[in-house]
Amino acid sequence: MSTLITHARVRTALVATQSLGKRGIKVVTADSIYLATSFFSKYSSSHLIYPPFNLYPELFIKSLKEFIERKNIKVLMPMYEETIVISKFKNKFANGVNMVVPDYETIKKANNNRYLIKFADEIGVKTPQTWTIESLEKLRRVAKEVEYPAVIKMVEGVGSKGLRFVYSEDELITKYKEVIRKFHLKPFEYPIVQEYIPGDNYAVSLIFNRGDPRAIVMYKEIRMYPINGGASTARISIKHSKMGKSAIKLLKELNYHGVADIEFRIDERTKEPVLMEINPRFWGALNQAICSGVDFPYLIYKIATEGDVQPVLTYKTGVRTRWLLGDLRALIDYIKAGRVEVLKDFFKFKGQHYDDVSFDDPLPTIIEFSIPLLNFVRSGKPKFSPEEER
Repeated sequence: MSTLITHARVRTALVATQSLGKRGIKVVTADSIYLATSFFSKYSSSHLIYPPFNLYPELFIKSLKEFIERKNIKVLMPMYEETIVISKFKNKFANGVNMVVPDYETIKKANNNRYLIKFADEIGVKTPQTWTIESLEKLRRVAKEVEYPAVIKMVEGVGSKGLRFVYSEDELITKYKEVIRKFHLKPFEYPIVQEYIPGDNYAVSLIFNRGDPRAIVMYKEIRMYPINGGASTARISIKHSKMGKSAIKLLKELNYHGVADIEFRIDERTKEPVLMEINPRFWGALNQAICSGVDFPYLIYKIATEGDVQPVLTYKTGVRTRWLLGDLRALIDYIKAGRVEVLKDFFKFKGQHYDDVSFDDPLPTIIEFSIPLLNFVRSGKPKFSPEEER
């Protein structure tokens, strides 16, 4: 049965395309741009260009629906923020196509940091101290209460978009206003302000089937780009009992359905896991789960086509993966920041798995490494993708 994978430009989509394709499953890839890396994978049988989901959501859904019906697609597997749009319009699709995504109310709750922090507090999952800002007058009051450094974080968003670290009252007010202006935020969209939690970044990746866990992998982020809170570029699989229990508790209480990646920090002062956010969709480090022995795309395919799978709750620890292009870019920033200690680990190329380098399927790698050069020629900035906005 054929599967349609959306947002084909991201390495998550490429990893999923390769995962399913290697199992003999026919994969069709889709995106709103022509230079989407997964289009060039030997495991992509064909592709679709659709209208941008963020600009024309209803046209995006119409295009997907018509293509799915025309090509008799059986599984729809969204990869990025379009997951929210597809969830909202799930009832527009005919019964012939299957998808494993949370219902719209659940996905909106999980994607809203203001709601999530309150919800997690209520069920006993540890969170940073958080301030909700409804006006600039309240911002000035909060700026006097906060211990510095502190963090400005978007209520909804992807990765490091709008994320700012601030070190004084004046800097908080200045950068907060800058974020409002940059992203044209209305008062109900104003960012939250959070206590800074010192420590390393971790994540728990999960599949839930209607409120019950079906797969889990935990990993530590070794490097990131941007280095102050962006996507992980190097990681290692680990186990942490308390963090895993907190993640499962969150999704159980949400009666969750589908994939999620839950981000934590282990507070270096208390050694306790502290919730950062939930990504209610596939995530950038998807390859970490697959290389650790848990094939998330295939498990989602099986749930979509058969209704359920046997739980996969064990995996290999000590498995290292990296996003090479992102890691190369991150290295520049680590060195600029005086973090030269990363050099020794960076040049350990053996014993690692790569998100974006495949000798079995090399053309997407060539395309991915060409995109920053093309963007530099067009705009003077070596952006990895059109979404790169901080």
